[in-house]
Amino acid sequence: MINKKSILIIDDESTIRWILKMALEVKDLNILEASSGEEGVAIVRQIKPDLVIMDYKMPDMNGWQATALIKSIHPNIIIIGHTGYASELNLQEGFKSGCTEILKKPVDLDEWEKTITKYLA
Repeated sequence: MINKKSILIIDDESTIRWILKMALEVKDLNILEASSGEEGVAIVRQIKPDLVIMDYKMPDMNGWQATALIKSIHPNIIIIGHTGYASELNLQEGFKSGCTEILKKPVDLDEWEKTITKYLA
């Protein structure tokens, strides 16, 4: 049996998780979901996904804090951040926390597909 690549989508917005999940399901991936940074970190501790999609703005801990925690557990994990707060300072903080790449909201499914394909190839 061939192991499917796994992606963890961490976003407190269920609509965003659903949109990304629907777009990614055609790629035959194992898609995991978390609705908070804390939940996402807990999942990464149990199951190391191949790639994490991390929202920036969440209620318990922001995505950059969760990214830093995940990177302390799995330093080489690929984390693609996404944010509607695309100021230069916020993007710099995201990269400092360990994001491999950061995409801007609103979600552009073509851009997501290209980015995810690039890192899972």
